[in-house]
Amino acid sequence: MRDLNDLMMDLDRIADIAYELSQHFGGMDTPCRKKKTSTYYLAKIVPECLSLLRILPGSRFTDPGDLFDFPSFCSISRNLIEAANLHWYYCVDQTDRNLSEFRFHLYDFHDFRARLRIGRFLGAEEGELELLIQESDQIKAIIKDSIFFSALLPEVQRQILKGRRCAEFNQTEIVEKRGMDVEFFNGIYKLLSTNTHSTPSAISAVVHSKLKGTGLQNAFSCLVLSYVTSFVAELVRATGSMWKMQFDNMESKKIVFSYAGALR
Repeated sequence: MRDLNDLMMDLDRIADIAYELSQHFGGMDTPCRKKKTSTYYLAKIVPECLSLLRILPGSRFTDPGDLFDFPSFCSISRNLIEAANLHWYYCVDQTDRNLSEFRFHLYDFHDFRARLRIGRFLGAEEGELELLIQESDQIKAIIKDSIFFSALLPEVQRQILKGRRCAEFNQTEIVEKRGMDVEFFNGIYKLLSTNTHSTPSAISAVVHSKLKGTGLQNAFSCLVLSYVTSFVAELVRATGSMWKMQFDNMESKKIVFSYAGALR
């Protein structure tokens, strides 16, 4: 397992590469929904990576002796993993056109429902809310008529229609479809989801040998940060490949491909 300082520097570098890549998309447009959505997720992860670095003691934003906000570290790490998995689900997974369109209907419906909740909370004008409701209802009808929707379990259907779910698969199922180590993922994900309350059982679900000989907090941080960085790197690699972008230098390509390759 790499040293925490090295891992922080690597995440910082990959976040910088992601930012540089995102700058190439200004003014660019494409009819391909997968490619377009990939840029949204790329833009989303950059500030999340910086937020993660800002709470890690000893990063370029903090002093080594600063208090480590472990719950926030878990929360942001989980957000990054979930974003990377959804990026793969919408943009990378090789599906036929009909299934891809269904997934983007789920994406749009979830987005409209979220905007509607925010609008109501902020007291938006009734006309604006009514427009969101109409657009949401139109997509909802399309989803309900889909053969892909009818094949889902009733509980999954219910969560989708309530706007609580934006995919037919949960995070574990997406990881399984990606061909990754599901048991290891579940151990990490459980740790991030419930942090201190489930720490002992979460550790047992991961690999004990990776945690021997170090303090638990430092071991957790290294284990999680390395894993999160791999998800981020694979998102960057896949987006660059989708748009046929070239890395600025071989060093950038090397670090991205090195971490991305650890997920396979």
